[in-house]
Amino acid sequence: MDLFKKAKGIMTKNNFITTGPEARVESIAIALISGEVSGLPVINNDNKVVGVITEFDIIRAIKAGKNIRNLTAEDIMTKNPITVNEDTPVNEIVDILETKNIIRVPVVDKYSKLIGIVSRRDILKGVTEIEGAPQIWF
Repeated sequence: MDLFKKAKGIMTKNNFITTGPEARVESIAIALISGEVSGLPVINNDNKVVGVITEFDIIRAIKAGKNIRNLTAEDIMTKNPITVNEDTPVNEIVDILETKNIIRVPVVDKYSKLIGIVSRRDILKGVTEIEGAPQIWF
């Protein structure tokens, strides 16, 4: 049961989409729509998290008159995003999501390499019963 009180117990480990800094924003927008997610971690060639790009980042760029066909993720992503490690308590992650008004936080190892994501949905799954097994309770 204690496993579910930390990021490693509830994080999405391999069923998520990432993008690179050089990816075209137009392609990212299509991936966001197709993947039914609202944001993606941006990782470099070493799998290190260098940013996050969200629907709102793209909308802001369009509002500013930019053509998304001419932009890369690096042009509009949030650089140096907030990350957590796999031992970060879920309570702390909830505080981060709430105070920073974000939907997800990348989970990284000691080398800043992406190993998972914790989203609001992951937390909701964690506090409900899945297949009859109770999950986290703060």
